[in-house]
Amino acid sequence: MKKAFAFVISLSFLVLVLSACNNNVDDMLEDYNGGFKKGHVTISTVGTETILKPGDIGFEPLKMLLEEYFVWEDSTLTLSAPPGCVTVTWVITDPDDENSVVEFYPFGYEDGVSKYNIWRTSLLQIYIPDSGLESNKVYEVTLTVTDKGGNEYKDIAAIVVYKHLYY
Repeated sequence: MKKAFAFVISLSFLVLVLSACNNNVDDMLEDYNGGFKKGHVTISTVGTETILKPGDIGFEPLKMLLEEYFVWEDSTLTLSAPPGCVTVTWVITDPDDENSVVEFYPFGYEDGVSKYNIWRTSLLQIYIPDSGLESNKVYEVTLTVTDKGGNEYKDIAAIVVYKHLYY
């Protein structure tokens, strides 16, 4: 009799717990997934933005480059000039050595000539291990472009080359 009474009490307790939860598996999954649905949504408007070229009204030459770029000593740095430039010049200098021009070896060039398409001249691609740039050092890169009217625009950014620490 005591076993039957304990069974009835246990069964009643189980029914009370299950009815108190009043959740099925779908409700529990929805509650769990709801924690991941909160947050910020970013919608890209790249398709609708107008990309300004040098010489266009509203073009800001000081926004051609970011203020600084951080790059590991065993990676590649790739920078791009704005579209529509007649000439593009990239110069890297060493601020620690009285802004002397640094001789570097861009990725994909042999004897100063690109091995690839002409559009590569608008890119600065440097594979740091083969470039001659030292790690734990800050360099400055100057981008100089001219538009179809012959107007010259400049922007300067810092390149920080640092050691890649492996753990």
